[in-house]
Amino acid sequence: MDLDGDARPALLGREAERGALDELLDDARDGRGNAVVVHGEPGIGKTALLDYMVASAPDFQVLRTVGNEAERELPFAALQQLCATGLADLSQLPEPQRDALSVTFGLVTGAPPDRLLVSLAVLSLLSQLSHDHPLLCVVDDTQWIDR
Repeated sequence: MDLDGDARPALLGREAERGALDELLDDARDGRGNAVVVHGEPGIGKTALLDYMVASAPDFQVLRTVGNEAERELPFAALQQLCATGLADLSQLPEPQRDALSVTFGLVTGAPPDRLLVSLAVLSLLSQLSHDHPLLCVVDDTQWIDR
């Protein structure tokens, strides 16, 4: 915690990056969604910036996933981790989308669904989850996420 009582990490020397992330969150609060990619060499503080953004979004529903080298060959592993909290109630999704996610994430058995249908189902799920609160999706270590 800094001296002003702010629980967010200070991230000294990262004022420009913090400002950009704060602006992104303010836009989302006003209904203007967007995306940002934080990239750079290992050890430069990318995860610290993501942590700052999460700490700056107490009014958001936060979905977070981290790529894992051991899971790189497992299809949809990171996506399942990202969507896990929304999988408890898929009833609002159209049946083909609900079935696609259920099979993709191993909730039921069935033939592998079309990737486009899975993508559409995830988009619908995220839209549903953002209905009551702004939604922040954070993906870290993308180099370890399956294609």
